[in-house]
Amino acid sequence: MSNGNGSSGSLSKLFSPITIRRTEVRNRVVITSHGASEAFRNPGASPDTYIEYLRRRAAGGVGLIITQPPFFTPGVGHTQQALDRHAALASAIRAEGAVVLLQLAHLGAFARSDADVHRPPLWGFGATQSAAGETAHQMTDDEIELMIDAYRQTAQLAAEAGFDGVEVHGAHGYLIQQSLTPSYNPRTDKWGQDRTLFARRVLTAARDALGEGGIVGYRTSTDDMRSPDDGGIGFRAGVEIVRRLLDTGVIDVLNTTIGDGGVSYARAIPDYRYGEAPNIPAVVRLREAVGITVPIIGVGKIASVGVAESVLAAGECDLVAMTRAHIADPDLLAKARSGRTERIRPCVGANVCVNRKLAGFPEISCFHNPQVLREVELAIRPTEHVRRVLVVGAGPAGLKAAEVAAKSGHDVSVFDSAAKPGGRLRYAGLTAATSLVSTVEHVLAELAILSVKVQHGVVVDEAVLIDLAPDEVILASGGRPVPSTAFPGAAEAGVLDSAEALEGEVGRTVLVYDTVGANEGALVAEALAARGCRVTFVTPFETVTPNGGQLHRVQLPQTLYRRLDRVITSGVIGMVTDGVALVATAAGDTIAEIAPDTFVAITAPVPNLDLVPALNRLGLPYQIVGDALAPRQAMQAFKEGHQAALAVGA
Repeated sequence: MSNGNGSSGSLSKLFSPITIRRTEVRNRVVITSHGASEAFRNPGASPDTYIEYLRRRAAGGVGLIITQPPFFTPGVGHTQQALDRHAALASAIRAEGAVVLLQLAHLGAFARSDADVHRPPLWGFGATQSAAGETAHQMTDDEIELMIDAYRQTAQLAAEAGFDGVEVHGAHGYLIQQSLTPSYNPRTDKWGQDRTLFARRVLTAARDALGEGGIVGYRTSTDDMRSPDDGGIGFRAGVEIVRRLLDTGVIDVLNTTIGDGGVSYARAIPDYRYGEAPNIPAVVRLREAVGITVPIIGVGKIASVGVAESVLAAGECDLVAMTRAHIADPDLLAKARSGRTERIRPCVGANVCVNRKLAGFPEISCFHNPQVLREVELAIRPTEHVRRVLVVGAGPAGLKAAEVAAKSGHDVSVFDSAAKPGGRLRYAGLTAATSLVSTVEHVLAELAILSVKVQHGVVVDEAVLIDLAPDEVILASGGRPVPSTAFPGAAEAGVLDSAEALEGEVGRTVLVYDTVGANEGALVAEALAARGCRVTFVTPFETVTPNGGQLHRVQLPQTLYRRLDRVITSGVIGMVTDGVALVATAAGDTIAEIAPDTFVAITAPVPNLDLVPALNRLGLPYQIVGDALAPRQAMQAFKEGHQAALAVGA
């Protein structure tokens, strides 16, 4: 294989069909279940965006789709409206040629119940505490039977709605995995004496509801990554559990993950710190230890078709999950089949998708695909009125605006004052998040195919505007870092911004002061430590990267505490005098006095609106996007660039 994406001629295994129970799946690619849209679960909201989201990916060619679970309350049946929604969902997916399963899941003693006033308490096998600090109600024997029946009713919903089958979720720290885990199931009755009993009963109930023709899948952890001495299952006991579940003869396909939720969730959904397919060795290990003969799905950052083909060809799994890859590009397989792998929009492991869901947001999104769950709203359509569009700035917002405007049929030119495109995102290439720069490279490649030239080192002023005479301008001029305003005495201390610190020389000891709380500050501190600097990280927030996304909030603090000299949270730099920084609490109590060789400040940039007066004088229509509008994250910049391009000529 010549590259990570392979070529259409080298993907024979990926595109080969496979039969699961009695149903043929057209290829080996799976979109696993992921909570994408609360609107679909909300009877007062339209289900259309979620239906179109998955229909679009089925139309792209994926073989098997496992939909998000309809969370149920034991004793409360599913409504006709829920049946109708799921029937419409299954019909839309199957009409595009994909096989579709409905996931069955209950969270049990997971998260908190107080987010929804309609929810009952958490139900668990013991009065155990969730990782979010809420104690669960210990189910009685009758309530466990009621719970099993609720699984059965949900499987019946799938059968009546026209799904090809169901997947029973036994991982990610949810109820079934809790039933298998000693620390969550300390019972001494039959449910504790045989901890596989609940899972086996749920599987049998699913089979009874579906009949002999329907697919019953099961999702398991390959390794819960917890010691039995610490109340976990451990690999050896996990092998016996999977063997017993398979011995029921009910399971037709085994889906995988790793860990047991909580802090291990970041390993289950690997980000940009990992290479591709890091969890496949654990799949192979489990398969060999158990002697698994049913088809098994390999999962965990299988982002490119080349890697997908390689793990299939090696016999390491029978199907591959490419869920986040399809969030990034629903046409991934269509492009691969037609030999256009270079045009696949890559998943870069930013984990915006899952971070949004874990934070409780109603919809997922994607770092650089704004069309997720907005497929109709943000569809690119040919324009009826071609306009000369000038894009000022080649950061994420400007590049995305140029791409979408050109694909709409407009005459686009792009100018940027910097020597390289990418804006502030370009500097991620000097950190552990280097793969994020692939988003810039992808759009640049698309612009080259569209014959849109990006001109660098050009400052657009009034004279340039007059010379170019555009019909419309998209101002994506970004923002200017202002580290000198980060704290009293910053200007005299010669404080650096992120780019200056990453590209230039710094001293042996460095103080990184993060006032934003996203991932930038932590990544810069880590990168400087990797260069051999002794780094102290200070932030006024109560924790490291509170605004960096849920999974990054698990990983980054651990990384910093391991690699930096010191991490100070809830600390404010009160002043710097003669190179000595006074770090204090908000109440003014001294935490430390630090005298680094170099100060680095992470602050929100100031929007660069230098061109606005000239645009107003010339009467040119313009839109402001990205950091020039309001400094935020790259995801918002890509989104606003896309939206601005669609609004051209409106």
